[in-house]
Amino acid sequence: MKLKRNTILTTILAAILLATFVADAEPMTASQGLDKIKSNLENAKANKKEYDRNLDIVSKNVSEVNKAKSTVQKQKETVSGEIVKNNDSLKKVLLQERDINQLIVQEKEKLQAETKQAEQLEQLLNQVKQNQARREAIIADYQNQLGLVSTEKKSWKDRETELRAQESKTIQGIRTLASEETTWNNKKKGYEGEAKRWSAESEKQQKIHDTYQGLANEK
Repeated sequence: MKLKRNTILTTILAAILLATFVADAEPMTASQGLDKIKSNLENAKANKKEYDRNLDIVSKNVSEVNKAKSTVQKQKETVSGEIVKNNDSLKKVLLQERDINQLIVQEKEKLQAETKQAEQLEQLLNQVKQNQARREAIIADYQNQLGLVSTEKKSWKDRETELRAQESKTIQGIRTLASEETTWNNKKKGYEGEAKRWSAESEKQQKIHDTYQGLANEK
């Protein structure tokens, strides 16, 4: 009966070693087979632990990339909104500039007409000169306003240039983060697959170990 049980253990050991792709030219005892199975089990558990740790790190990195991407997207939206406001203000300044230039043209035309009247109507010279002085003062005021508007226009244009540069940076940031997200997600899939594979291998080796241990105990 003892000889028959040893024969069964030897047969099971051979089948287990064949299933786990363990090749050995020399005969292996039951004790050696159990040691080999224990070694396989420990290796499988160690591999599973390592891939679980790597999976946790990659998952955290993916989460951080998503947070950074969301932040940069909000920054881009804010900058885009500022650009719209800046353009609205610039349009208003351009309209003011156009109106003031039209007023200057009108006043200059009146000045020319009144100068001609002064030459033709000597009796109205004093009145015309007063009108000229008033028109010139108006023109000077408009010129001052035009200078202020030109300065403001330059300020808005400079602001637009800065905002465009900021927008370009945010767009580049989004592209970079999208690339990183793809890279980390690909790594995550790889680690998930390895973790799953080694988890299954660990369970398999555990079952083999338990089975062989039970038979060894019966011996």
